[in-house]
Amino acid sequence: QEVNNERQTQATMKLLRTIVLYGCSIVVVSSFTLTATRSAYHATTTRNLFFADAPTTKEDNNPLNNNVRVSTLDGSETSIYNAAKILVDAFWLQSPQQLINTVSDVSDSAKASLITIQADDLMGKYGERMGKRKLDALMLAAFDDGNESVSLSTTDNVLGLVTIEVRLLDTLSKDILNADASERMLTQAVASLGPKQRREYKDSSVFDIATELLPPEITAVCSLSNLCVAPSARRRGVAAALCNEAERVAKEKLGFNKMYLRVETENNAAKKLYEEKLGYECKFEVNAKALRVDGDSGRFVEIKSDIVVMGKSI
Repeated sequence: QEVNNERQTQATMKLLRTIVLYGCSIVVVSSFTLTATRSAYHATTTRNLFFADAPTTKEDNNPLNNNVRVSTLDGSETSIYNAAKILVDAFWLQSPQQLINTVSDVSDSAKASLITIQADDLMGKYGERMGKRKLDALMLAAFDDGNESVSLSTTDNVLGLVTIEVRLLDTLSKDILNADASERMLTQAVASLGPKQRREYKDSSVFDIATELLPPEITAVCSLSNLCVAPSARRRGVAAALCNEAERVAKEKLGFNKMYLRVETENNAAKKLYEEKLGYECKFEVNAKALRVDGDSGRFVEIKSDIVVMGKSI
């Protein structure tokens, strides 16, 4: 009922913006939205949403550390590759719960394969491209405030990462559509109009197209994913700094005023953190796709996982 009431407000005032936060882990790094497009794994690994599933510690019990600076990154190939390397090194291969098998040592070729798949996904969403994206997507990174370099030219000075993506939310299925499905639905909605109407929506925002042309159960949201903190930067408030800056960007630059996150149901530690420390409330429960790592072959594989969708106003 609450979601329906909010959706009615959107349709009349066009003021409400929503940001979805999913794939968050406050300890080391979160699970990442991955795709295997342009790779041999496309048949089994598509642009899936990811959820917080790493156990939490006291890493974010501290308030925002003033020595942490968060900056929006460019989408250069170097930045994308180094971001992928951080994810694979710091999270995927350091989190036993993300592995579908126990491997004592991942081979260089398997690790390289994981980095390539991760980089491919990040490049598709956040990399440099010709023309304006239909769905906004940004990548942010945390650095030491005293560090003059605020780029991903190297992985040595990065404390953490987070990404922001505009997507469509289906309140009936209680799920966030992936990038391809979101863009396809928006494109088809405009394409179904006559020539004059199509021209009117040429420069319209995703939110306006969703509000005016899509069914009432579909709304535009901004999803925050890929939250990660390097092991060496724990207990410094890095995750809080990343989340706070992501909220500011989502509100001030993208025009959203709500934030949601998705966490796997069995991750009780993370759920407790989000509810008690960060002020989130449970909104939905759904069974959805998640990814795990096959360390032997260097692939990502799909599983089904129960998740909780939590949210708060920003």
